[in-house]
Amino acid sequence: MVVVGAQALVGAAWSLSRDDPTDLDLTAQCFTREMGTSVERTTGDAIAASASGGTLTTVVEGNLLTVALVSSPEEAERLRERYLALGGDVAPRLEVRGEYVRLWHRAPSESQRATANGCEY
Repeated sequence: MVVVGAQALVGAAWSLSRDDPTDLDLTAQCFTREMGTSVERTTGDAIAASASGGTLTTVVEGNLLTVALVSSPEEAERLRERYLALGGDVAPRLEVRGEYVRLWHRAPSESQRATANGCEY
């Protein structure tokens, strides 16, 4: 019983001292390692910059993609509404999937969309 208690203490201490990757980290790693794309900091997009989970930019099959991670459906809806308020052709380029709000440079193909979907956590 003492050994089990000691193992629980060591496990708890290890967990507290370890920095687990965030969903943004995991998403970036997926794009770079599994999809072979480069990932950069998002610049020039105040809406994406307001996302609580962070943001990244990448290029998927020639189509620029900004990914913003949010913490709630309400936050996703706020970002969606702010993007749509920009007007123009935003709607076909905007996707909200769970905690991911994605804005493409051009409306994505099914292949581009599948690549991005594959990097959700």
